[in-house]
Amino acid sequence: MIDLIHVTKRFGATTAVDDISLSVARGELCVLVGTSGCGKSTTLRMINRLIEHSEGEIHIDGQQIRAFREETLRRRMGYAIQSTGLFPHWTVARNIGLVPRLLKWPAAKVQARVEELMALLGLSMEEFAGKYPHQLSGGQAQRVGVARALAADPDILLMDEPFGALDPITRESLQEELRELQARLHKTIVFVTHDMDEALRLADHLVVMHQGRIVQQGRPLELLREPADGFVESLLGGEDRGLKEAALLPVSQRMRPLGAQSPADERIGQHVSLREALSVMLWRHAERLTVVDDDGQPVGELSLRRLVGARSDD
Repeated sequence: MIDLIHVTKRFGATTAVDDISLSVARGELCVLVGTSGCGKSTTLRMINRLIEHSEGEIHIDGQQIRAFREETLRRRMGYAIQSTGLFPHWTVARNIGLVPRLLKWPAAKVQARVEELMALLGLSMEEFAGKYPHQLSGGQAQRVGVARALAADPDILLMDEPFGALDPITRESLQEELRELQARLHKTIVFVTHDMDEALRLADHLVVMHQGRIVQQGRPLELLREPADGFVESLLGGEDRGLKEAALLPVSQRMRPLGAQSPADERIGQHVSLREALSVMLWRHAERLTVVDDDGQPVGELSLRRLVGARSDD
């Protein structure tokens, strides 16, 4: 869906992005991560031509982006940023309907789309449609920003540190909502963050950037298990990589069928992460957990020895 081919961006004598190549498949959530100034936000903004690339080619669905008018290209892509970019003097409903109105959708269609997206993102029409941005919490404002980015039903969604200014609890909640939203909508998403936990939690395809270059890319588990160099290893958490890997794997991958011995008193859901299972074991002083399905019925067991044993082939 998105191809960057030997792309470079220079600002005067400074090279901000240096000869990078990257392909993002249709329906994939690709996360660009790295330290401040590594070129990740510049890379994102080159995709919708907010910044023009100096060398190389960028293709969207097989076509070079410079074949499109800038306005046409940007209206095909949703764009969500940390500060939300909402118009302060417009209501929530009017902010969400901005791009469909620019595309001259009929008023009834715009209204229906606003109502659909507000419901999708857990914003009651009665409570929020007439509010202004200053009347919203940070999490509510970000939901409105995401709704506006999705309003014209774009195939591509670009997100630049969208949750960066939020408190940890709200941030984690919105990360989970984004994953659930993506499971339903299957958009092609490029997401920029400097937070490695956020990157690992969200990414289908993880891209690590350093000093304007891509130093490694692939599935999160691949990078955790085989970092390309010391920089990637450090960025991924160093000696904490084991815990970060455990946060990506569900209990169902390590549980065993229920044995003849009586079930453990402590229970845990099969979709919960191994990291959370380990936390429960430590907190409850339990060496075994009974694993239950969505209906609360026992389906297996997880022992501490099994949890820290051989890796899954996932």
